[in-house]
Amino acid sequence: MFYYPFDAIYSMSELGELGTELARLRAAAGLTQRELAARAGVGLSTLARFEAGLASEFGLRKLLAALAVVGGDIRLVPKGQRRTLDDVLAERAGRR
Repeated sequence: MFYYPFDAIYSMSELGELGTELARLRAAAGLTQRELAARAGVGLSTLARFEAGLASEFGLRKLLAALAVVGGDIRLVPKGQRRTLDDVLAERAGRR
């Protein structure tokens, strides 16, 4: 699983932003689009369009499958909130 500094976590409000982030995670995992598509069970052209911000739809199952392959995760937090209580507690525990 990839961990990011809190200042790298941001709000994504458009499908294209999710595609861009998935592409970044894929590259960090050292995978090609073809490899990720095969491992996640997603069509190559569908994945390519999603990463390029050209997909009008990309189902949640596809996204979760692709994220599982690259070690990504989705965290839902209230809009405008960057860290959860769990983040703060984990940060404090690490400093002790």
